This record gives sequence, structure tokens and C-alpha cells, in this order.
Amino acid sequence: MNNKDKIAEATFSLALKYGFDNVSLKQIQDTANVTTGAVYYHFKDKNDILKHMVEMYLLNEVKNFKKILKNHEGTPIEKLRFTFYYHTGLNIGDYSNILELSDKSHVDYKEYYLLLMGVYHQHPELRDVFHDMNLEIFNFYKELIEESIEKKEIKEDIDSEELAIYIFTIFMGFIELSTVFPKFSLEKIIETNLKMIWENIKK
Repeated sequence: MNNKDKIAEATFSLALKYGFDNVSLKQIQDTANVTTGAVYYHFKDKNDILKHMVEMYLLNEVKNFKKILKNHEGTPIEKLRFTFYYHTGLNIGDYSNILELSDKSHVDYKEYYLLLMGVYHQHPELRDVFHDMNLEIFNFYKELIEESIEKKEIKEDIDSEELAIYIFTIFMGFIELSTVFPKFSLEKIIETNLKMIWENIKK
């Protein structure tokens, strides 16, 4: 890992624990084990590090997710199940952790999403990045739905945009629900949503 990515990873690790705005440049420098000069060689300020961190740990993961799901050969409900678990940081194809630091430590998905929510609310200059990313994911879901309709895997009279809105809304909310309402297990929440979605789209 080069110094630029080491600095971004150190920032990410610290931000998961303390929140991005509570992390100092000195903490980042010490955690990354780099000099002050190395920090300023790659970044003009802490917000510049944040932009690179978001690219590494959000935008790149979206690209990976799209690539993996596009090549997934399962049924529509298997793809949905894969997507639910991928959102929690688990690739159920090989049961590997999706978000890992360079020391192989796993990133807790609840801390990850809380961090992203904090960045979205506290850094409006990055909101267009989040909006564009979500639109990209939404359009990707819509394309997959249209493929399933063409293959006659689901009801042929389904409106792909309406179903994409429905599924996207569930994906945006189920992790928050599992975070603030721990009465139900993550598996229970996922399987309940899968059942309800499938009842509405199966042939």
C-alpha cells in the first residue's frame, strides 16, 4: 500500500471509531506512520483526505459490487439475497468479508454506515458524489430487473422503475433498522424482506 492509500486507510480506521470530524491530522499521521511532509505531499488538507477515503471505501466498493452481481448466475431471489448480505459487508458467494483493512481486520457494517451518514450530513460538498452513486446503483437495479423480465424469471408486467424504487428503498433502510432496532436479527430482517419482495414479483 502506497503512502496515499495508507493515509486514507488510517483516516478511515480512525473515523470509524471517533467520527471523521473528531480525528486530527496528528492522529492520522501517527496511525499511518508517515511524516507530516508525506501527508501534505499527497493532500492539501483533511477534507482532501476525506475525498480520497470516500473513493476508496465507497465508490470502489460500488464498482466491485456491480461487477460481482452482474456475473452472478443465480436466480433473482438468490441475487437479492446476495445483495442484502453484500450491503452488510459479507460476500455470501465465498463468505469473505468485503470491507477489510490492510491488516485483514474486518470493518463493522454498522460503524461503516454510521460513518457514511455522518459524512453525508456534515460535508455537503460531497453530497453530489453520494447522489450520483445512488443514481448509478438505482439504474443498475433497474437494468437487472429488466433482464429478469426478458428472461421470464419474474412477472412480465412489472414496471422496472417502480420495482427498482421499491427494492432500493428497502436496501436504503434495512441496515438502519437493524442498527436502531436490534430486537430482530439481521437474518430475520433480510429473510422477511426477501419473502415480501418475492411474493410481489414471482411468476
